[in-house]
Amino acid sequence: MLPGFGTDIVHPLPSASDAGKVIAMKSATAPALLLAMMVPALAADGKSVPLTGTWKGSYLCGQGLTGLTLSLDQQSGEAVLGTFHFYPLPSNPAAKEGCFAVAGHIFEDKRVFIGASTWITQPKDYITVDLEGRIAASGKAMKGDVKTPYAGLCSVFSLIRTSPAPSADKPCQK
Repeated sequence: MLPGFGTDIVHPLPSASDAGKVIAMKSATAPALLLAMMVPALAADGKSVPLTGTWKGSYLCGQGLTGLTLSLDQQSGEAVLGTFHFYPLPSNPAAKEGCFAVAGHIFEDKRVFIGASTWITQPKDYITVDLEGRIAASGKAMKGDVKTPYAGLCSVFSLIRTSPAPSADKPCQK
C-alpha cells in the first residue's frame, strides 16, 4: 500500500493567491517523459505489461474526491497516449468536469508515469496534474500519487481497468 493512500483529508490550497486554482498545474515533464520512453518495460517474466485500456476510479485534490477515467492507447515501445477525464462524484457534486490529453510510459518494475499534455475541455480555474503510480501484479489496478507543483494540493489516485480497449468519454472526444 502506498503511504497516505486511503486518506480522506482534503488539503488546502497553498496560498490565498491560488484560491481559484483547484487542480494542479502541468509540471515540466517533457525531459522525464523522453527519458522514460527509452527504457523498456518488462514484467518479471520478461513479457511486456500493457497499459492500453480504459481505467476508472478517482483521485484526491483540493476540490475533493473526483471521478477519473483514464483512456490509454499503447504506442511504439512502452509509450502511451490518451485522455484524462475528470468529473464530479455523487459524494462531491461540486467538482467540475473536464478533460486533457496525456502521454506516458510504463517502466520495467510496473511503475507508471502519465504526464499532462493539452486541454480538450478546461473548466474555469482548473489546471492539469500528472500521475506517478504502479500497476498491480494482476495488471487490473493502478494506484499512486497525483503530482503537482503545489505541495500538499493533491495526494493519491486509484484506478481499475474496466476495458482492455481505450474509449474516450464524450467530453474528451475531439
